[in-house]
Amino acid sequence: MKKKVNIQIFLLVALIAVCLLRIAAPPERGRTKNYNISVIVRGNMDTSWSNLKRGAEDAAADLGVSVRFVASLEGNTAEEQLELLDKELEGSDAILISPVNRILMKEPLLARAGKKIPILFFESGISGENDLPLLCCDNEQMGRDMATTIINHGNVRGKIIVFSGNGICSSVTERQKGFMAVMEGTENECRVESAGSFRPEALEKILAREKPDAVIALDDRILENLTRAGKSYRQQDAAAKLQIYGIGCSSEILKSLENQEIVSIAVQDDYAIGYLGVQEAVAALQGKEVRGNEKIRYIITNSNHMYDKTDQRLLFPFVR
Repeated sequence: MKKKVNIQIFLLVALIAVCLLRIAAPPERGRTKNYNISVIVRGNMDTSWSNLKRGAEDAAADLGVSVRFVASLEGNTAEEQLELLDKELEGSDAILISPVNRILMKEPLLARAGKKIPILFFESGISGENDLPLLCCDNEQMGRDMATTIINHGNVRGKIIVFSGNGICSSVTERQKGFMAVMEGTENECRVESAGSFRPEALEKILAREKPDAVIALDDRILENLTRAGKSYRQQDAAAKLQIYGIGCSSEILKSLENQEIVSIAVQDDYAIGYLGVQEAVAALQGKEVRGNEKIRYIITNSNHMYDKTDQRLLFPFVR
């Protein structure tokens, strides 16, 4: 009887010891505290963010954290995005944000970035703050490469229009800088449309009036509208020889590229931006140094090469 009691006591002590060891043991490799990370995008949560969203969600699953995507429902202004940011700061451990306005949001973001909750930038940053963690490709070089692509398609003495938006997004500003730097060394007549409406009907009027040889949109939303405008413009003027180029990726853009309504596009690795963004946010929460300023790769592709293995993996991350 005494021997039986001793065995029971031994088993009880062993069970308690195992429980204590599990409590004290470090978490599984690759797992971490269940942090809540908010991702605030520019504009609406449309398909242009789908690859980035996939990357962020895969990183969250690998690291054992929660990620939440939020976007403005009404517009795309600095005020609206700052309201979203303040709301997310209340319930999040870290923030990833792509600012809609590199100028107006500079001071408010710097003030909020000084608080305990880490704020990291992706795709676009704020003016003059190169030391802040920013995940994006080399946008200036991308602009240079797109200019070279247009030239290589025979545009050496043509009329080229650049649709760049209103200059409030740092990534678009850098793309324009690189593009124009190359074009200044050519005999092309190149001008920038940076104001007014970028709706399809407004863009079609510009095409009909200017009759350019080539056009390029430096933002995915403008590229979608420019492609619609170009399609209508060609229907109205069968003799029009318009080449459309752009930067960005969405299901609509890829369909237009496949149908050869767009000649070439430049696309950054949004999946990598999403994955690394969550990874870096977790590192910041753990007190580690956040590298930021990663040089994300990008490709320039067309209908002939979009299904090549390398290009396809970047354009369609679900094939990974």
